[in-house]
Amino acid sequence: MVGATLRDIRRHVDCLSARNGPYAVVCGRTGCEPSPVAGLRFDDRDTAAEAAEATAEYRATLRQYDPQVPFYDPLVHDVEDGSSGVATAGEADARLRYLTFCHDVAGAIFEAFSDVGLRRVETAAMETYLTLAEVVEDRDDFCLTMLWSMTSELAYRADPGEQLPVVDTAAASLRGPRRSDRPAAVRPGEAIRAAMEHLEWVGFVGSQSVIPAADGDGWTVTLGEYALAERTGRLPTLPIAIAIAQRLPETGFRFTSATPLGEQRWRLRIAPGDAPAGLVCIDATDDERLYDSDSAY
Repeated sequence: MVGATLRDIRRHVDCLSARNGPYAVVCGRTGCEPSPVAGLRFDDRDTAAEAAEATAEYRATLRQYDPQVPFYDPLVHDVEDGSSGVATAGEADARLRYLTFCHDVAGAIFEAFSDVGLRRVETAAMETYLTLAEVVEDRDDFCLTMLWSMTSELAYRADPGEQLPVVDTAAASLRGPRRSDRPAAVRPGEAIRAAMEHLEWVGFVGSQSVIPAADGDGWTVTLGEYALAERTGRLPTLPIAIAIAQRLPETGFRFTSATPLGEQRWRLRIAPGDAPAGLVCIDATDDERLYDSDSAY
C-alpha cells in the first residue's frame, strides 16, 4: 500500500538525520527543502545523498497517483558554507505553495493510515480517489480530490477514537525539524492563529480570522473560500485539525459547530478538550445558507 511505502521512506530518512548536521537536502532549482527531508540535517555528504535519493523515491510514489506532485531536484547542500539556497517549499509561488501543502498533507495522512492500522480506510480512500480522478478536469484538483477522498472515507469508516491517532500521527510527520522533538509550548489561541495564517498563506483558505469565543470557552474561526468546503450539509475539517495539531501537540481540542455564513464563508467553533469531536468533518448547524446563490463553491 502507498501509505506503508511512504511511511517506510520517511522513517529511513529520519534515521539518517542528525540534530546539528552541516548538510541539508534542497531542490537544486528552487532552493527549497521538500518533504520528507524538510528541516532535517545530516552529518556527511554521503548520508545526505542517500536521503536525497529517498526523497526522490517518496515523491515518485505520490506521483503515481497524482501527476501534479511538484518535481524537485534533491541535492546535497552545505548549510555551513554561508551560501544561500535553503528556502521554504513554494516560498515564491502561490500555486506551488498550494500544491506542496496538499501533497505533503496527503502523504502524511497515508502514512498515518498505515501507522495506526487503518488499512481498510486507506484502501477505500484510494478506490474513491481513483474513481473521482477519472472525471477531474483541472489537473491541479487531483490533490484536492485525494484529500477529500481520505477525509470522506475516514469520517465514514472510523469512529472518533480511531480518527484522533490519524490526526496526531499526520501532524507529527509534518511538524518539522527533528520530528521526534516537541516544539516550544505556545498558548492554544496562538497556535490556532498560526495554523489559520499558514492555511491562508498556502492558499487553502482565501481569508481567515480567529477570535476568542463570546462565552470564553474556546475560539471562533471564520474561513473564506475554504478549499474543501461542501454544499452537502457538512464541513470537512481534517486538514484544519492536522494544521492545529502540528502546533499544539499536547493540548486536546475539538470542533463543536460549523455554520455556513454565505459568500463562501464558514464559522467554525473550536473548544479545548480531550474528547475528540469533529476532527475529520462536522455537520453544519444551519445549512440554509449552503444553497444561497452567493454561497456556490
